[in-house]
Amino acid sequence: MTEQLADLMDDIEFNEIGMRQKIKAEIERHKKFQSGLLGEKESKVMVKDVEIRNYAKYILREGQTHEKRELLGCLKSKIKLAN
Repeated sequence: MTEQLADLMDDIEFNEIGMRQKIKAEIERHKKFQSGLLGEKESKVMVKDVEIRNYAKYILREGQTHEKRELLGCLKSKIKLAN
């Protein structure tokens, strides 16, 4: 079912502000990881570089349960479960 939902991400409307905030938080977490553990000072990843739909698909496939719930909270479109 998760894979079917990921396939729908290209056609679903998102709350873009909420999604951008989640992406920004994830990038900040990644930057802290890079500097704290790897000793790298600069990360070239920017929020504008991340495609919202690809991020949503990644969270659905690889994210933790709470991340998936947060993602579903950012959907504007209604999803109907049938069969």
